[in-house]
Amino acid sequence: MSLSVTDYELFKRRLKDTIGLDLNHYKQQQMKRRINQWLTRVGAANYGEYIKTLQTDPEERSKFTEYLTINTSQFYRDVKVFKEIEEQVLPDLVERYRRLKVWSAGCSTGPEIYTVAMLLLELTPGRRHTLLGTDFDVGALAKAKEAVYAANLLNSLPDQYRNKHFTQEGRVWRLGDDIKGRVSFVRHNLLEDPFGTGFHLILCRNVFIYFTPETQAFLTKKFSQSLVPGGFFIVGSAENLLEPETANLKRVSYCIYQRY
Repeated sequence: MSLSVTDYELFKRRLKDTIGLDLNHYKQQQMKRRINQWLTRVGAANYGEYIKTLQTDPEERSKFTEYLTINTSQFYRDVKVFKEIEEQVLPDLVERYRRLKVWSAGCSTGPEIYTVAMLLLELTPGRRHTLLGTDFDVGALAKAKEAVYAANLLNSLPDQYRNKHFTQEGRVWRLGDDIKGRVSFVRHNLLEDPFGTGFHLILCRNVFIYFTPETQAFLTKKFSQSLVPGGFFIVGSAENLLEPETANLKRVSYCIYQRY
């Protein structure tokens, strides 16, 4: 397999035209290694051959996009963090605001935004909130809307929520319409599409680790601008924001930040 540096640079430019993803914002060595592993797996001779395949084969394009965007998520992911969300963040917000606006950016197949929906229903059974999940991968969003999950994705979810909101169907679990109907899903490119405003809570978890420091700083400011003062921004437990104060954010706990 011939994989030269020059060919890779051309591949990145053509990939952006083909699927809309700009790899220049991602950590180069990490992403290049991941792409090379995929090309070996599918038997592509070089970058040029594979980009032609992507341009002509919608099914392969969908598989590659799903692979690149690393769609991993889980209900109540990182128990320590979600305990904080359940016991501190959401109670604080619902006390200050009648109706919350929540965004899960890079939501994958939806477990985290659906978890927030369950927690809010428990906290405020009589209220409706605006809950949005976005992702670059349309395949992941289709799975989020279907809301049928393998059992292992529910391992960290407290029994009270699993028993109340899911129905087991063989080896999978189907989320009930009472929660599904509370969340909207939309395709969104974090690097190019405009951000909404007026959010009280934004989750963008385990996404920053793939971006360059410059892109992380750019996105941090964008997310902060999308929050109301006093709103919360939550990243992955292994992620640390670089100089959050430059984006008017302060760390309040774990990987949880608040706009001031």
